[in-house]
Amino acid sequence: MSTRPVFVGGCPRSGTTLLRAMLDAHPDLAIPGETRILVDGFRCRARWGDLEDAENRRRVALWVAGRKVARARRLTDDTDKLVERMVAAPPTIGSVLSAGFQLYAEERGKPRWGDKRPSLVLNLDAVFAMFPEAQYVNLVRDPRAVVASIRRVGRQQGWTSRGLAGGADKWERSQRAAERWRRRLRSDQFHELRYEDLVADPADTVQRLAAFLELDRAGLDAMLHHHETTDVHSARLHRLVSEPVTTATVRGWEQTLRPKEVAFVESVLGDRMARYGYEPVAAGRPVPQKLAERHRKRRRHMRAVAAKRRARELALRITYRRPVAARTSITVPSTASTGPAVSSASQTSPYSSEPGK
Repeated sequence: MSTRPVFVGGCPRSGTTLLRAMLDAHPDLAIPGETRILVDGFRCRARWGDLEDAENRRRVALWVAGRKVARARRLTDDTDKLVERMVAAPPTIGSVLSAGFQLYAEERGKPRWGDKRPSLVLNLDAVFAMFPEAQYVNLVRDPRAVVASIRRVGRQQGWTSRGLAGGADKWERSQRAAERWRRRLRSDQFHELRYEDLVADPADTVQRLAAFLELDRAGLDAMLHHHETTDVHSARLHRLVSEPVTTATVRGWEQTLRPKEVAFVESVLGDRMARYGYEPVAAGRPVPQKLAERHRKRRRHMRAVAAKRRARELALRITYRRPVAARTSITVPSTASTGPAVSSASQTSPYSSEPGK
């Protein structure tokens, strides 16, 4: 049985919450709701100092437990236990940050853990630095549906940069990042699937995914009935996750986007859409120039942001000389004697200095 960590990512509003719920329903794999712990903790690893010092590991743990955006309670309600597990972890940032995910799996009687967050696709350098043997699942959805959903949720939650232009740029950057890592990783580390295939034929899609992840086929039925065990938080934020898989929303963008908006999305993403089999429907329609200009400005802005992030990470790679890869075991506080932690992964990894490009 494989115990490699599993990561799920993709452009926001692509169905990653649904996929996470299905994977978490498998009796051998535990993936919590989004915690925002791993990548954020890795990016600021220099602030913790030498993790050979248990007090520095405690500083990391208290930061995780006390940071609201980190959502540590999605791992466990017992934050004291979470802190002690992190303090007891081997002295690498990957080991310390993943201790809570191991606890999440343990409390559910499962041998394997994972993490889900759409932006992981833009931060795979951090993922594979800490977990060189990890497996990553990339979810792709029709960008017309994605940008329509991003705009709708953005209006509901007051996001200022999540309109059609921002959504189209986000989708493109996510797919570009996925393509780079598909080329870099082994075939047993990268798996990609389309949301439309997942909801149209969940049995076949889940079977192929389980084969990639080396999950026991006996757990496939539980994955297909994930809605019966979905946690309350996911069900509250994503209504469809608590219901059987459906294709009802696949072409909902046809009622949401105006023809000229569809033309815009297809004009800027057409080549990449074709690679995934998404057929254009607005060929020949004029594209709103204001929308096209907003997209160009958004793209320039995000490229500048990515360049700054790459520069910061490159500087950190030069100055932070301590090991980062997670080791297989943690010293669980108990009356039983435990041996020393043994590293299961080389400290060298395929992580890039190009976060968020």
